[in-house]
Amino acid sequence: MKTVRIKIDPAIPTSLASGRIDPARVDATTEAELAKQAATDEANAMQDAAKFARRSRIGRVAAVGNPTAHPPLQPD
Repeated sequence: MKTVRIKIDPAIPTSLASGRIDPARVDATTEAELAKQAATDEANAMQDAAKFARRSRIGRVAAVGNPTAHPPLQPD
């Protein structure tokens, strides 16, 4: 993604970024929709954490408990 640099002068309100949201759509979002989005975000975070834990655990088990999983490197 390209970096965009802007200059902001607090004395000139029009120099502030306009934002990248649709205010009408944000205002139209109901509490039920927000709760559903929060639940989805939480479920995705739990899946990511579980995936990370599995990868970490597999790496530790392979290094410690199963020498055939990753045989040691032979010197040249």
